[in-house]
Amino acid sequence: MQAIAAEAGVTKPILYRHFGDRGGLVAELAARFTKNLMARLRHALTHHSDPRIVVTATINTYIQAIEEDPNVYRFLVHRALADDQQAGRRLLDLVEQISREVAVVIGEQLRAAGADSGAAEPWAFGIVGLVHAAGNWWLTTGTMSRERLVEYIVRLVWDGIATSGLAPPGTAGSVAVPRNPVARIAPAAQPNSLTP
Repeated sequence: MQAIAAEAGVTKPILYRHFGDRGGLVAELAARFTKNLMARLRHALTHHSDPRIVVTATINTYIQAIEEDPNVYRFLVHRALADDQQAGRRLLDLVEQISREVAVVIGEQLRAAGADSGAAEPWAFGIVGLVHAAGNWWLTTGTMSRERLVEYIVRLVWDGIATSGLAPPGTAGSVAVPRNPVARIAPAAQPNSLTP
């Protein structure tokens, strides 16, 4: 809190008056991160009609968001989780919120294709969990570019989705995902960064 107050150019009492305590600061930071990320993900989920492009855009948006604010992400996911059970609950709430919104889009796509929409929720929670875990690993290791990571995840996810009837004929399997699929996506609208 002392370091944050110094960086903000205020005294610790002013900081405590605004946030209450460290938990209040973490809650505010988590709320801002969540609001920013959800706005970007909603744009990615609804901006394209081609299911493969939706998958690519959404995965890319999540990975790009954690790449842009890695210190905030690490603080919320690692340090805050270790220190604060409420932070853990907030992270689970975020993953659940993202998963439910992804499930709505998957369900609509499956119904439009005349396929069984019962898979929407388990697929959504599985995909979001996969992207979260892979993004966390990538942010820690940095062993490849974001574009390559997104390409690998999309290939894995799309191979499964392509067998569901959502893919146009002749695009099942990894053939459906071109090299560097991220390059085909227009940049998403990006609300202000969390960095002051």
